[in-house]
Amino acid sequence: MVVVAHPGDEAFGFGGAIAQAAATGAYVVVVCATRGAFDRRLLDRAPAPGGRNRSFQRPVVWRNLDTVREDELRRSVALLGVRVLRMLDYAEDGLAKVDFGELVGRLVQPIRMHRPEVVLTFGPEGVTGDADHVAVGRAAGAAFERAGEPLAYEDDLEEDQVAWRAAKLYQLVVPASAITPLGDRAPAAFGSPDGSDTLTLELGELAGIKLAAIARHVSQTGSAGPFHDWRPEVRDAFLATEHYRLARSNLPIPAGAAGSPSETALWDGLP
Repeated sequence: MVVVAHPGDEAFGFGGAIAQAAATGAYVVVVCATRGAFDRRLLDRAPAPGGRNRSFQRPVVWRNLDTVREDELRRSVALLGVRVLRMLDYAEDGLAKVDFGELVGRLVQPIRMHRPEVVLTFGPEGVTGDADHVAVGRAAGAAFERAGEPLAYEDDLEEDQVAWRAAKLYQLVVPASAITPLGDRAPAAFGSPDGSDTLTLELGELAGIKLAAIARHVSQTGSAGPFHDWRPEVRDAFLATEHYRLARSNLPIPAGAAGSPSETALWDGLP
């Protein structure tokens, strides 16, 4: 299970891990907390014939504002091999303001329903420093623990949902060494300290699927894609790996960077 904040996070951040898991036959679930902010450029004029927006004040808008990013997300996860997509429908840029206990409960529900062995999400730095990334990462970490407590949220969730203790929780990290080759292209506040990762995934040919999934988010990347002006070797090197930190484990494996043995796959230690 992958828990993200916005449409696009699943591809830009976790696309390689999702594609790799799906390729091995894993049942992959993505939980997205928001539908994302609509790109205001699409308000200017209708790029193609289509239905009118629900808002009658700007009838030229060619799509419903609350569906464009979700449509892109659905195209992306279909390409990556995701079996189930869950939308929580919170507002973008507002996750840090919602009731934390409520958000945790909203994440406990899909964990208990789908019973994942491995959960992926953002770490405390949120990779980019985005407040929504930080908030959803904190909530996913709490939900990882609370989902295994039989009495947690017993009055809020369906009666047939029993406690489920997932095996491992991973947090996405982007070591500074991985973004050094980007130079000035690296966004501000982007990255994580070197040595904070415990697992490096080599994506190989699956990097091409990750790139294709990223390209589905046209409202965010433009029709040319986010890497159109990158040298191919720089782009390929940037997409070739993903890095994760084992944050919590219910297996006999130390959790966290300090003292954790290097792992070779998300499934290490699982029966």
